[in-house]
Amino acid sequence: MVKLLLQEFKSRSSRISSAIISICFIVYFIIVIIAWVLVLAVGDLWWPITFLLFAPRWLFALPAVFFIPFALLINRRLLLPLVVALLIILGPFMGFNVTINKISKPVAKPLRIVTCNLQNGKFDLNALNALIQNTQPEIVALQELPSNIIIKSLDGWQHLLEGDLHIYSRYPVTAGDFIKANVPKHKWPRTCFLYCTVKAPSGDLTFCTVHMPSPRYGLQAILDKSTLINLKRKKLLIDETEYRRQKSLEISAIVDNLPSPKVVAGDFNMPVESTIYRKYWSAYQNVFSQRGFGYGWTEWVSVRSIPVGVRIDHVLIGKGLTPLVCETGTDVGSDHLPVIADIVAP
Repeated sequence: MVKLLLQEFKSRSSRISSAIISICFIVYFIIVIIAWVLVLAVGDLWWPITFLLFAPRWLFALPAVFFIPFALLINRRLLLPLVVALLIILGPFMGFNVTINKISKPVAKPLRIVTCNLQNGKFDLNALNALIQNTQPEIVALQELPSNIIIKSLDGWQHLLEGDLHIYSRYPVTAGDFIKANVPKHKWPRTCFLYCTVKAPSGDLTFCTVHMPSPRYGLQAILDKSTLINLKRKKLLIDETEYRRQKSLEISAIVDNLPSPKVVAGDFNMPVESTIYRKYWSAYQNVFSQRGFGYGWTEWVSVRSIPVGVRIDHVLIGKGLTPLVCETGTDVGSDHLPVIADIVAP
């Protein structure tokens, strides 16, 4: 009798454990879906999701890896939601990009563009020179490059400079205007937009480079060593987000009124899921989104020893231009990777 009761107890305990684990799997799957939808729907509209935009989203995959052995032991049918959750996380949630459509061989010679943020001069000059020599671009846009640094591989090029924004071109350029921004927490305004007209062989091209305001200080303020997140400091992130919105509104309005065809390249400080990006910049083709493969992360940082990769540097093109290829270049010692894009005019 006692033996039967023990067997019944173990059987009931096993069923309860299986039910609890099954519920955990379902809850986890729902959380992944909700996080994905929130990133797409309200990124940069609500500060917690702005935080998630720049957080290491790969952490969401860790519970699935932990749960898989339990699913194999208890009920293999539970593998389905775990596998779907992993595919969502490693795919669209983390920004994995796949190009399906093929493009016909261009008639005209492609125009190669390289853009990179050089971290206020904290980069490897030799590596940058090697990158330019190896890739042979026609236009180079550099952000956060101190004016006293000379890049030998760009000697003799047309050069336009304002603040720490630089545009180099193999072809003649006509200088345009620029805009400065009083970014929160910075004492002095910095140039965030610069444009020119490039006399390319296929015709005049309006080329713009940007270094949009960053949410960095707001994100850093929320992080706390003892409590992990300090909600009392969220105001700076909210203020930074609103300022970033205003600057995107202002600069995109200027770009919209510039002559076509046009290119906007540089550090946007926002991923493509950002509602700010989608509202003010989605009218332009993102060359990596159209022709790139993989995650294309352009900035790598470490938060409490946790690696975080985000795609915040972009090359955008307007009407009259066709994207061919886009990829990240070799590391030049900055916290940003270069973006290399080939485009062509019809």
